[in-house]
Order: sequence, then C-alpha cells, then structure tokens
Amino acid sequence: MAITTLADMQIVPSKFAEYALRRTTEKSMLVKSGITTTDARVAQLINGTPKGGNLVTMPHYKALTGADEVFGETAMTPDKITTDNEVATLLIRQKAWGDTDLSKVMGGDDPMAAIGNLVADWWTVREQVMMQAILTGLFTTNGALASNHVLDISNETGTDAIISVDATLDAKNLMGDAFDKLGVVFMHSATYTRLQKNQQITTEFDSDLKVKIDYYLGYQVIVDDAMPVNSGVYDTYFIGKGAFVREDGMPQGLVGVETDRDALASANYLINRRALVLHPLGVSWNATATLAGAYANNTELATAANWVLKADHKNVPIVCLRHKLA
Repeated sequence: MAITTLADMQIVPSKFAEYALRRTTEKSMLVKSGITTTDARVAQLINGTPKGGNLVTMPHYKALTGADEVFGETAMTPDKITTDNEVATLLIRQKAWGDTDLSKVMGGDDPMAAIGNLVADWWTVREQVMMQAILTGLFTTNGALASNHVLDISNETGTDAIISVDATLDAKNLMGDAFDKLGVVFMHSATYTRLQKNQQITTEFDSDLKVKIDYYLGYQVIVDDAMPVNSGVYDTYFIGKGAFVREDGMPQGLVGVETDRDALASANYLINRRALVLHPLGVSWNATATLAGAYANNTELATAANWVLKADHKNVPIVCLRHKLA
C-alpha cells in the first residue's frame, strides 16, 4: 500500500529555508510588537562568521561630549568622536523532524506552506524562550539591569505588593526622563487576567495587521506563560521599541536545511538549523563566558555573569516590575 512520505512532497531545502524564515518573521510577536529591530550589518557579520566562531562584534559611535564655545576671535578647540562596541553571542539552534507525523499534516493543497507554518510556529515559540532567558539573565541577582531597572514590590504588605497603576508608574519612572522609550509589556496570563478583572486592559483593532491588540496603560500587551513566577511572585517586563536586534544569517560551513532517509526503516527526516542574533542593545555579551558547547544555550543566556551593561542605563529601555497578584 502506497503511503505519503516527505520525499513525495518534493521539498527543496533552499526554498524551504527562505519560506520558513519569512513565515517565522511574519508570525513572531517579537517582530510585530516592534521591540526587535533588524540590522543588515549584523546579518553580514553572521554570514561572515567562520565555522567555529560564536561572537558577533557590533561597533558603534559614542555620543558627542563637551561644552559649546562662545563665538569670538579665539580659535576653537576641535573635539573628536569615539567608538565603542557591543558583543553579541551567535545563537545556532537545530531541530530534526521525522516524516511520519509531518506527512499526515501535509495532505493539503500546499504541503510546503503546511510545513512552513508548522516550523515557523515552532521557531517563534523557541525565540520567545530565548528572549525570556536573556531577560532572566539581565534581571537576576547581579544581572546587568538588576540595580537600576527592577522595581520589586513583592515584599510590601497588603495591596502594596500587588501590581497596580501606581506601581506601574513607579516602574516606568526607573527610566527617568527616558520613560517614553518603553512601549510593550510582557506579562504572565495570570497577571493579564488580574488586570482584566480590574478593567485595566483595553483592546484595539489594528487594520494593518488585521489583529486585535491589547493595551495596559498604553503599553502593548504580550501574554507569555514563560514569564518568571516564583512562589506567587510575578515578573512583568516593560520593553521599548527596537530594544533588541534580531537578525538571521548563515555562517560559512553551516547547512541550514537538509533532508535524509533511512531506507531500511522507511523513515524520512527534515533537518532545520538556524543561526541568529537576538541581542539587547546597550548590553554586551561577556566574551569570556564559559560555554558548555560551541554556542550559548538558554541556561547560559539566563546567567547574570554573561551580560555586561555598556550604555547609559537610560538607553536600555527594559524594566522589570516584580509583584504579587493577591
């Protein structure tokens, strides 16, 4: 009896890779929310990374300093501009799927779209997990943002420990006069439900994206149950537009997509590898970080010692409100 296999679907690896990446970008709430930005220079750096390299150095100009001078007949003293750099860790992740389950899914008119949808959804979830690991590393004890960007009210008594309008305003005030750089709030579904009960969640329809978008005090809401919860204490993150660089690439020697077949077992396989940078701007990866493998895993992304603050803290629009719900 004939069966549908992955080989029957005539998957072209190069076309699949392009389609899956495009679909992942389209579906990712990280992209839709605007907290990530693309940078063609970073993509070029990823593509130029030789086999075995795991760091991407992103140079930038520092802000101009010095005072103005009063016009007169005295010659001016020219100042200079200086440069600095941030180091991002290159993330290379991979996953293989057997064809038995996929062949059942790929019964529609467009099997490539079916595979692409499934893989894009999966990668979108994994990117959310990566970002959550990074945020944990930034905010955990001794993290790069733990001193100036965390408002912990969880030890207060009574209602003072619960997320509220006042607590949210105090949290955004950690950014000082740069508070308006914040634009998106990541929260646990339990926090979201609590705010719904308080009638503090508003919903608008975006005609361009064709989706409904929730807002809390003007901040776009993204609900994610991967948000940290520890004995009834919740972390809620307020993040600015363009706070992260997100770029894909393909370093030399890396095969992004390939298929394989075990003839004796009548099994077909689809293998997908991705190389990407997901990096918080204003913070640098510790180039001396000790890694278990060639590239950073999520546990290492969540390690405080692996991140170093590089910019003025007001230029890093990421704030954590640590609170209770009851």
